[in-house]
Amino acid sequence: MTSTRTILVIHHSPTPTARDVADTVLTAVREAAETINASSDFDVHVDVVERTPLEGKTEKELAEELVAADAVIFGTTANFGYISGALKHYFDVVFVQAHERTEGKPASWWIRGGYDTTGAAKAMRTLTTGFSVDVAAEPVEFCGEVDPHREALTEMAQTIVGAALG
Repeated sequence: MTSTRTILVIHHSPTPTARDVADTVLTAVREAAETINASSDFDVHVDVVERTPLEGKTEKELAEELVAADAVIFGTTANFGYISGALKHYFDVVFVQAHERTEGKPASWWIRGGYDTTGAAKAMRTLTTGFSVDVAAEPVEFCGEVDPHREALTEMAQTIVGAALG
């Protein structure tokens, strides 16, 4: 019997550069999922769910989606020394309903800043600690152009897919 694993990619990517980062990660996740789904070596099917933090779902639906996912990747821009307001809002609305049920869930993230990611990186570590997720792949935190970081973004994404398989 084939089981299903779900990778949740939740990101706020409001600019073309941020969207480029998101697309790089999503392509890597989807290609890894397609490889697994096409292989007879695995008795598992991998689904990829892309979500934006302000998408029209209820707090309960967002929390249940996070809890049900087998692994999660968060993505954000660094804004004024912090993560995007949209992603912070997501964490705020799902925390009460989800934080006790995400312990050990494989997770990672990317942060792309124009000038500095220090505060945003600290915030992500604090928030993901509050959710007790397992940082299963090295987060990718950078400023500037995307191209020098594509390989690291791809590796992070592929590692999370692998972690979801157990």
